[in-house]
Amino acid sequence: MKKITAKVVGFVLAALSVFSLASCNQKTVTIGYTDYAPMNYTDETGKLVGFDTELAEQFFGDLGYKVRFKLIDWSNKYSEVNSGTIDCIWNGFTANCADDDGVQRSDKVDFSYYYMTNAQCILRLDTTADVTDKAQFEGTAIAYEASSAAEGFVADITGANLKAVSSQMDAVREVTAGTAQYAVVDLLLAKSVAGKGDFAKLTINEGIEIAAEYYAIGFKKGSELTAKINEKLVEYAGNGKLAALAKKYNLENQVITDYSDQK
Repeated sequence: MKKITAKVVGFVLAALSVFSLASCNQKTVTIGYTDYAPMNYTDETGKLVGFDTELAEQFFGDLGYKVRFKLIDWSNKYSEVNSGTIDCIWNGFTANCADDDGVQRSDKVDFSYYYMTNAQCILRLDTTADVTDKAQFEGTAIAYEASSAAEGFVADITGANLKAVSSQMDAVREVTAGTAQYAVVDLLLAKSVAGKGDFAKLTINEGIEIAAEYYAIGFKKGSELTAKINEKLVEYAGNGKLAALAKKYNLENQVITDYSDQK
């Protein structure tokens, strides 16, 4: 009996040792994000959810990585990824534009295929006047996220108080608090919050056309992860999983599932 018990104990210890070794050897990938519904946000239970959140978890899970999310200051995204404190920027990251220093973002990081369309838009209170021309912003306060694509839109606005804040949600809150009349944010974010809950009095301004944007995942230059994620995008587009997740977050009209012209 003692011999049998010893064998069982030995088997269990060996199995635990193998499991522990496998766990220690599992690679961890750290994803930089900001609070931005419907891409990455915390639900009512306190869980981090969103299209980008779930897609990242599925992709890296398939690739054998343990996923860790790190809330970052958007203006520090390049230093975070280049220093290695995060492995990628996966948070509704507009790829087809330059930053305020005039340098194209694609010169600073390696991007995955474009997987989502977007545009900048203007949020205002439903009691605030609609604007159809940038000249009408004179004498108003406009909030926007520092180092975001919104900077390109507000760059040539004159006679207005341009308020750079830490996140798009902070820009939205500036409007609800009355400390800004307008907020320039991503259209996908605006659609997810305007007219709902604490933002019931917010509406999307109509009348100013803004160029289309494309989201991609940003990696440190030379990262081997870029090609791996591109392969997963193609795979999930082909098996319908990408479209299904987009539908869950009401993004089926924005998701891109054909990458033939990006290869």
